[in-house]
Amino acid sequence: MKKIIIIIPYFGKLPKIYAFWRQSALNNPSIDFLFVADSHIEQAENIKVLNITFEQLKNYMQKFFDFTITLPSPYKLCDFRPAYGDIFGDYIKGYDFWGWGDIDLIYGDLRYFFTDEILSMYDVISGWGHLTLYRNNDFCNKFYRKKVEGYKYFKDVYTNPQNQVFDEYLHDGMSDRWEKLYPDRIWNSKLFDDIRVPRLAMNFISEFHPEYSKNLIFEYSESKSYRIYRDCNGEICREQTLYAHFQQRKFLKISTCNLEHYLIVPNRIIDYQKVTIDNLKMWTRSQELKRRLYNLKNRINHRLNIIFK
Repeated sequence: MKKIIIIIPYFGKLPKIYAFWRQSALNNPSIDFLFVADSHIEQAENIKVLNITFEQLKNYMQKFFDFTITLPSPYKLCDFRPAYGDIFGDYIKGYDFWGWGDIDLIYGDLRYFFTDEILSMYDVISGWGHLTLYRNNDFCNKFYRKKVEGYKYFKDVYTNPQNQVFDEYLHDGMSDRWEKLYPDRIWNSKLFDDIRVPRLAMNFISEFHPEYSKNLIFEYSESKSYRIYRDCNGEICREQTLYAHFQQRKFLKISTCNLEHYLIVPNRIIDYQKVTIDNLKMWTRSQELKRRLYNLKNRINHRLNIIFK
């Protein structure tokens, strides 16, 4: 089995759903996680912790560059993710793949999707900010330094205080570059669910899979994550997903202490109960009403601004 380590720098207060992320990570015992953090994070067999302040990390990272890097806040670290193979080289020795990830998500059974067959075929797995793997070799670890016409250059990115989305797709960053130069070496499967910000869509909407978004909820059970939705015939479908990523985690209210079996419905994590068409409608109907009220309020405010301008 190929060895994997996921590197997660995190500074500040941990999110409310951290306990659920943590349990889903523990339930993937063959994958290691390295926290680089100033928060108190309990270590476990597959969760390692490098305790360091943000200022100390900045000084450490500067040693790997012959120009002055710009790191005004922890959020800017997202742009440095493709360089983690360089920066954290001492911590990834002995691993076949290293990667990065977010903690505003719930993993499913990662090895169900990241099979040794897939890992043997590709150098880059996914390419998105919430979870990406790179093969641990010199070519991949240094690829971010390569200058490619039409794509962002690391020196420009690392001296710009603004986030450049250098780590993923759609912004002329690293994943776009991989797809352009080596399309057969990157596996952009989109086997996950990236959930749209609830204040813009009160119901769950999976960004890359709108076909799954009718009455969409999630179940976590037996170390697996499932999307549950109604298909075009109105039937309930239940399918494994790589993970569910919640783009804005503050909206989730915690209404259960069970970390092993629960449901994630719009705005809440709740105790598991049998999923029926009626309660699927109930969980999403109330959010539809909120959405309509939210849109009505915005229209009224817009008209008032025009009248009193």
